[in-house]
Amino acid sequence: MNISPRQLRMFLALSESLNFSKAAEQLFMTQPSLSKAIRDLEDALGLALFERTTRSVLLTPSGARLARMARSVIGEFDAGVKRMRTSAEQEARQLYIASLPSLANVILPSVCSALEQRFSQPGITIHDCTNNASIQRLLNYEVDFALASVAPSHPDLQYEEILRDRFVVLSCGAWRRRVADVVRLDELQALPVISMTDASTAMRYISAAFLQRGVEFRPKMQLDQVGSIAGFIKEGFGVAVLPYLGMMPMVSLKGMKISSIADGPLRSVGVVMRRQGAPSAIAQAAMQEVRRVAQALMDRHPHWLLPSAPR
Repeated sequence: MNISPRQLRMFLALSESLNFSKAAEQLFMTQPSLSKAIRDLEDALGLALFERTTRSVLLTPSGARLARMARSVIGEFDAGVKRMRTSAEQEARQLYIASLPSLANVILPSVCSALEQRFSQPGITIHDCTNNASIQRLLNYEVDFALASVAPSHPDLQYEEILRDRFVVLSCGAWRRRVADVVRLDELQALPVISMTDASTAMRYISAAFLQRGVEFRPKMQLDQVGSIAGFIKEGFGVAVLPYLGMMPMVSLKGMKISSIADGPLRSVGVVMRRQGAPSAIAQAAMQEVRRVAQALMDRHPHWLLPSAPR
């Protein structure tokens, strides 16, 4: 027979009170139930733990030795449970998100700030990476959800579009004067366009828009990082064509100008989740905050950011 912590607690309660009625009351159980539990423990150990008379209950020498060991065992057990509980509470406050860098930059700071107000010392890890890498991290259970710009076709994932953003032209210096406030895709072919690399979803969107017109999009230069693109734009090396959310961190730079693309594509922005399993409380709160921030951005920038497409 296995001896449970509950049995040891009952034994310790009786060893301290040496009174079945008091021990049973302390344990919120009946006296006969306690008497049976003690007999079962003695049978399991093959030892007499108490000397019982009509007037008193006393510990036997074996019972006294067991009491010392039981206090140590229960103390270690309680400490272990407390450590596990603390670890579980800490894990419940852990949040892992994968996101395109442009979305992480604009959306997630406000999300994380709100989470810190709702949860005590949350541990938040953000992987800012490509769209494909974000989806793969979600499939590998490395993150709770992902912010992406292309709906994945994987059957285990679901995509919730939260907004759409326009592609725009960013110019500076001499190019600022030469680029109109509104341009068309055909006019971009005459401009020294700097874009993201072919691995980016932004490049795929703009390339697809040109292919629909039977034209191959050939930028002057391609870079991986938006910050690097900003440096070349400031130097007057060319103009950038990017989604508006990707442009936002650069708009405040001195001398920058945004021009809209009248017939440009719209980029989808959404939350990717696993179909199976319930998200943690902090993950659910984070996704709700993402939706709130997205709505606030649309309210502030209605010309550039649009609601999700009707289903």
